[in-house]
Amino acid sequence: MQDFLEKIYRNFMEFYSTLDTGKRISLVGLTGVIIAVMASIIIWASKTRYEVLYTDLNRDDSKKIAVILEEKKISYQLSNDGKTIKIPEDMVNKWRLELATMGVAFSGTVGYEVFDKQSFGTTSFVQKVNRQRALEGELIKTIRYINGVKRARVHLSIPESSPFVSEKKAPGASVVLELNNGVTLTEGEIKGIGQLVSNSVDGMRPENVVILDHRGKKLSENIGDAMTAATANRLGLESKINRKYESQIEEILSKVVGDGKVIAKVTVNMDFTESVQTETKYDSENAAVLSEVKNSQKLNGSRPSPQGIPGARSNVPGETPQPGIPETRNNVDKELTTRNYNVPTRVKKSKTPVAGIQKISAAVMIDGKKVPAVDENGAPLLGDDGRQIMRYEAWSEADLANFKAIVASTLGISEKRGDQLVIKNMEFAQEDLAAVEALMLEKEKRELWKNIVKYLAVGLVISLFFFLVVRPFIQWVTDNTVESVEDFLPKTLEELEKIQANQKLPGLEDALPQIEEKLNPEKIEGNMLRERIISLVESNPGKAAQIIHEMIHSTESDKQIA
Repeated sequence: MQDFLEKIYRNFMEFYSTLDTGKRISLVGLTGVIIAVMASIIIWASKTRYEVLYTDLNRDDSKKIAVILEEKKISYQLSNDGKTIKIPEDMVNKWRLELATMGVAFSGTVGYEVFDKQSFGTTSFVQKVNRQRALEGELIKTIRYINGVKRARVHLSIPESSPFVSEKKAPGASVVLELNNGVTLTEGEIKGIGQLVSNSVDGMRPENVVILDHRGKKLSENIGDAMTAATANRLGLESKINRKYESQIEEILSKVVGDGKVIAKVTVNMDFTESVQTETKYDSENAAVLSEVKNSQKLNGSRPSPQGIPGARSNVPGETPQPGIPETRNNVDKELTTRNYNVPTRVKKSKTPVAGIQKISAAVMIDGKKVPAVDENGAPLLGDDGRQIMRYEAWSEADLANFKAIVASTLGISEKRGDQLVIKNMEFAQEDLAAVEALMLEKEKRELWKNIVKYLAVGLVISLFFFLVVRPFIQWVTDNTVESVEDFLPKTLEELEKIQANQKLPGLEDALPQIEEKLNPEKIEGNMLRERIISLVESNPGKAAQIIHEMIHSTESDKQIA
């Protein structure tokens, strides 16, 4: 191994001694550049790579995580804005699990885990505050599960209950939402958040929950009056039905007249009156006797007629009648029958829908159609740009009647109900987009030229690097190396003897033939010259043939001259 290294060192020193001063400086500079590049690559490969542990943090959360990492002696990097923290890439998954196991709460969110560590002498006030903090923290955690919500803050206002207060104030809540970029919550999602918060606190009503975004814009409606809320819901239902009918009209007519050429506006008046009807029908033909009661009475009675001196004595019963006085008779024969019938009955109760359509009014405006313009002979008319001119043509009355029938069938128009439908054909105003198109085209051209210049600059830099650095280096290397086998082999016997004596080319003493003292020098030189000629002919046969051709013709010309 030592001999091999010594041989390499000796060969390099001999090669270095053949160079001039400029080439030596170039070789040393190139070696330095190569060493610097290799050192940079080694440093880059051995450098610790950091990966994002958590991002989009607030300052409190980033400080909390930084303190934990410092205690565990884990190197980390914190961004300038304090929102992103990075650790070595091979420890990211481990420490995410470790922080989750440690129960680290972000954004100051503390839920029911606030009760995990309670001292023995905690007062009722502290218990109440901790309960409210826990409830707020749990609400924040739940709201953050909603898609699009980045952060949330919840503040609860729960009044104290006291037996000395005649009228208890309802609790309230304030919610601040920070949404992701480009996310907008729908009306249903906002109402859902309000319902979530109100149902989490006993006695809280949804109208007492105020929801804001991170810019301070109010998102919730907070309608407290029940009648006002019902009216708002009814108006919202009418608007929803109006938009549904409008989209149906535009969708069905755009298939014929084209997209963007139909405008429909529908107004639906709805009846929200609630009515209940009860109808009872009797079947008298199929009546049946349920029960029957008969009561008969027969009485035969007589009494004497009044007699004697008028007065109380004569009217007292039991007196013996005087002879010749007629009797008064009272005979009763009475019969009473009560008969009960079972009559079949049918009771029908019906409830009219609350949201019934009372009237529909629809207005539809349709743009005309564009047809190719022709001259008197039927030839197409061309504009200055060479394109065929298009002219406006209104729809016929038959087409409008067909459109009206289609729309009436789609909406369910009823003349008895008083519905109205109007369809008009009018030419839409066309915006002049030529200037905008010209600006867009100019912008695209600027971008194109910018890209062309950029790529040309990159290509020029690469070309200059090749011609000024790579090509001279290649020439410098080729100037100090053997160009061909002919230059490598000795040309004369003296050169061969010199090489063997001085060993100017180490490593070739085994490859070169040994010269014996008794050999004929002229024969050896002739063989070497012959082998050289053969190698030249084999390497370039065309040139050799041309040389032989010139030699033959030159010989013939010499003979002719002689």
